[in-house]
Amino acid sequence: MNRYFPYPFMIFGTIGLILNVAIFTRQSLCNNSCVQYLLFNTLSNFIVLYWVVTTRIVSDGYGDDLGLRSDSFCKIRYFLTYYSRTLSTWFIVLACIDRWLSSIQAKQRFNKVLFARRVGLITCIICFISYAHILFLFGIQKDPVSLSVTCYALPGIYRLFSDLQYLIFYALAPPIFMLIFGIITLRNIRRNRRLVIPLGITRNQIKNNLIKRRDSQLLAMLLLQIFVIIIFTLPFAIQKLMDTLTLQLQRTAVQKAQWNLITAILRLLSYGSHALGFFFYTLSAKIFRVELLKIMNRIYLWCTGKNFLRPTMIPSLDASMMRNGIDATQTIDYQRYRQPKYRAMFKRQNK
Repeated sequence: MNRYFPYPFMIFGTIGLILNVAIFTRQSLCNNSCVQYLLFNTLSNFIVLYWVVTTRIVSDGYGDDLGLRSDSFCKIRYFLTYYSRTLSTWFIVLACIDRWLSSIQAKQRFNKVLFARRVGLITCIICFISYAHILFLFGIQKDPVSLSVTCYALPGIYRLFSDLQYLIFYALAPPIFMLIFGIITLRNIRRNRRLVIPLGITRNQIKNNLIKRRDSQLLAMLLLQIFVIIIFTLPFAIQKLMDTLTLQLQRTAVQKAQWNLITAILRLLSYGSHALGFFFYTLSAKIFRVELLKIMNRIYLWCTGKNFLRPTMIPSLDASMMRNGIDATQTIDYQRYRQPKYRAMFKRQNK
């Protein structure tokens, strides 16, 4: 299980993370502050996928744990594991806060790309300081009773503190904050909709409605990700705490084997929130599906010289509109283009 089961996470995770980077760096999305936090989350998941999962395959799957031979590698391994996993969840918290700020019309000050990048850098520094103790108090530990050697925190009160910190900062606090900001954001969106009085449709109103629709899609994606994070990460964090609390209990060989099996299953399950995020929540938002189709169409066009998508989006209109957060398929020009005579005219002009 430890040797072969992580490989599907590696394969699908690599595909998903690469597609996430390609989508989040699109010109039509890179000027959105929420997308910046999602991009930071994707970069953190790259570390989880290629460091945490890879080292676990080598140590648990093939029995070659470098952390048992090098005290420095043991410290760096756990530091990067805790650091990258915690960062990935807190960037989702920041994305939820960004949606809340957008719902209370605080865009002028907080919903800026530069502000999001500064907050992301500050978050990285805070997480680094919070887990800096791992570089000093983790290492190769030898059990005086069983004489077994492990790579983990110093036994005693510090090990309990380390497990509690991991449980709270990685598995408990982020989903709680996500739920809080997600609920109040939904409430603000519904309140704003009730306050809108349609006195006539103008171009600015169409633009604002489309931007609100995009924000709603981002919020729906974030709420789905909250559920995914809780399901995948909380059980493993609780297991690590229970392992420390029951460290002094005497177990039979069968009980140890059962506990090791549960640990392996929950550890594999925890990889899901980092490796399969693209398939769980990125594809749930239409705005990201549209961008993915554009990327695939560009690759197909480069390879074959043909478009596999029907020409429903006028290129010049689409490029100018999407920079401002407007979907070209919702414009009056697009609705006119759907008529046969305008479609034939467009095809003649683009031969």
